[in-house]
Amino acid sequence: MKKFIVTGIQMRNKGSQAMFLSLYWGLKSIYKDCEVTGFAFKVDAPDQYAFKLLPYDDYTRFLFKYHLNDIPLLTPILTYLASRLKKNDKWNDTPREMTAAIRDADAIFDASGYTLGSGWSKKGGRRLLDTIKTAKRYDTKIILMPQSFGPFDWGTQDDDADFLEEVKEGLQYASRIYAREREGYECLKSLGLKNVELSADLVIREKFFPDADQILADHDARNASYPDQGSVGFIVNENLFRVGDPDTVLNLYARMLDKLADDGEKVYILTTSTVDEDLVEGILAKTRSRAKFNLISGEYSSPELIDMIARFKYVVASRYHSVVFAYRNAVPAIILGWATKYSDLALHFGQQGYVFDIRNADVDGIIDQIEKMGANHETESQRIRDRLEDIQATSVVQEAVAALQG
Repeated sequence: MKKFIVTGIQMRNKGSQAMFLSLYWGLKSIYKDCEVTGFAFKVDAPDQYAFKLLPYDDYTRFLFKYHLNDIPLLTPILTYLASRLKKNDKWNDTPREMTAAIRDADAIFDASGYTLGSGWSKKGGRRLLDTIKTAKRYDTKIILMPQSFGPFDWGTQDDDADFLEEVKEGLQYASRIYAREREGYECLKSLGLKNVELSADLVIREKFFPDADQILADHDARNASYPDQGSVGFIVNENLFRVGDPDTVLNLYARMLDKLADDGEKVYILTTSTVDEDLVEGILAKTRSRAKFNLISGEYSSPELIDMIARFKYVVASRYHSVVFAYRNAVPAIILGWATKYSDLALHFGQQGYVFDIRNADVDGIIDQIEKMGANHETESQRIRDRLEDIQATSVVQEAVAALQG
């Protein structure tokens, strides 16, 4: 029986959750009886899921980084002390279980999304490098599934050159690295790496995606609130307030909502992350009539969010994987972003004219595109559907498995 480990998981992040699920079911489609264990950095109540998740968090990473997990008498003592200190028993016996899983694994697949690049701290990048080092220590193959990389410009710190060498050395060990954007691909190739390929997002590449019933041990669909078919989805992102000018972002969101209301659209504001919920009230307070807008909030799984977004005729979205979820359902999107991942994603579907950089927001241009989308959403939907069929003609999970064998 084949045994695999998936790392880079944050189950509370719906995009990360969706990447894990795509990979999990992709592996299961190739090896029906394979065992897939998730090493999750952040997860609430792992027992709620119908698959095994182990806590690959700060504590267990510490054990693996310094090889403490291989010291039989020391690890139980450290784990007991950590459990008492944090008042949490989630680590009971998990270091031993994780060590056994790595020793027995045929391969590790990492689906971090974005940790290795100067848009994140070096600490975040080292988490990925530590995972690669652990794989190397146990002579286990590792593949980095589609994610964002680079740029590699952390500033003028004295250790930049040394860290870049550490990055290069670590990445050379991977059997294959899939870059999600052209910019990341070029950054990796500039390091002289020969194991890099370009691939669209994992959730888009894989044709199959599970239902909520297949991932949750106890699921009741009646608890979910679904929008009306043919309505417009509106999905905000707190990061836009960090990257762009906060007042400009707030006023833009409000003006877009007023435009949609003026056009007679039924609008649902969908919060795909709980951190965005507090922002919504502030945005609604800036609109001319709060009562015109519907709100869907709460903790939903990525399959539930995909089903919700499928009901919209188009979305106005700022979170990357909310756009991925939309395109997966041939739902067009007006995108507010700042990174190349947004434009590269839209380019796959011929939608680059609907992408706007929040750092230099063309407010009138965005309002004009809402008008255009309202008239052309059916045409854009068909264009996305045609492109999606081409993209899903091949599977990146199958390609990754073939790379392990080659």
